[in-house]
Amino acid sequence: MRNLIIVPLLLLALSACSKPAEQAEPIRPALVYTVTAGNPQQSGVYSGEVHARREADLGFRVGGKVTQRLVELGSVVQPGEVLVRLDPQDAQLATTEARAQLAAAQSDASNARIELERAQKLVAQKFLSQAALDARINASQSANAKLAATRAQLGIATNQSRYTALTTEAAGVVTQVNVEPGQVVSAGQPVLRVAYAGDKEIHVRVGEAQASQIKVGAPAQVKLWSAPGQVFAGSVREVAPAADEARTYLVKVTLLKPDERIRLGMSASVALAGNNQGATVTLPAGAVFQHGAQPAVWLVNAQQQVAAVPVRIVQYREDGVLVEAALPAGSRVIAAGAHKLHDRQKITPMPFNPASGSAL
Repeated sequence: MRNLIIVPLLLLALSACSKPAEQAEPIRPALVYTVTAGNPQQSGVYSGEVHARREADLGFRVGGKVTQRLVELGSVVQPGEVLVRLDPQDAQLATTEARAQLAAAQSDASNARIELERAQKLVAQKFLSQAALDARINASQSANAKLAATRAQLGIATNQSRYTALTTEAAGVVTQVNVEPGQVVSAGQPVLRVAYAGDKEIHVRVGEAQASQIKVGAPAQVKLWSAPGQVFAGSVREVAPAADEARTYLVKVTLLKPDERIRLGMSASVALAGNNQGATVTLPAGAVFQHGAQPAVWLVNAQQQVAAVPVRIVQYREDGVLVEAALPAGSRVIAAGAHKLHDRQKITPMPFNPASGSAL
């Protein structure tokens, strides 16, 4: 009887000491982004502004008081058209003075020539010494030199009189006005800025790392914020050789086929080309996480398990992150919440909508 009681007690104790069965890890739903075809040469997308290829700050070659401004901001100007006038009174007085000095110099030169001719005749008749003749020769040469100088001075005064009217050398549009009637300006002071008609280009600024990847002549795609559905072809015309105060480099992209709808000052986005070694793709910002010492993304395999794939961040953009990675078109990566997963974790994929940042 006693043995019958002990056996059940032993079985109960053994069952209490046994390890409980492990529960399976729950399968979490996760947003999955399908990678589209990457661009092996894409360097990044940058915001810029439309400029004319040729722009000039116009100023007077003489100083004076502004009496007339004949154009306004946005005025279309033609070659030779007068834009601004200065008070011409001082220039006219200088021209009058130069003419009077020229007349006096002409009279002095004429008298010196007559004296020289008379002295030459007297020397031939032995009535005048050679020394006196030499003095007449020097006086005539000095009078001729003074005549040439005053004639040049009259030319300068005449030019300065014309310089009181500011004109443009080519057709264009006024993009900046810095002067008003009554204002006194100095020679060379910028008065107007004119954007000349012709080629248009987009000015963008890139960082130090991107500037070394962009080459002159590389193709570019331009999109206007005012016309988001259209793409304009462009080409890199110039990359600044030195950085500005913000440590960025100015890149000028020429539009290959300018359109009348593209107006100066419009905002644009430019997709530039570089020399990246691997393919670059744009991923949602939440897809990239820090895996050890480098960035990575979770790649979803056919068994719906995740595995870390290292990436190199090229650029942070408004529509996501541009990365260089071995992610062929059709690859599936976790789009959000990457830091909550671990290697070989199984998930339930949910399609990701890039436009809304949530599930489809």
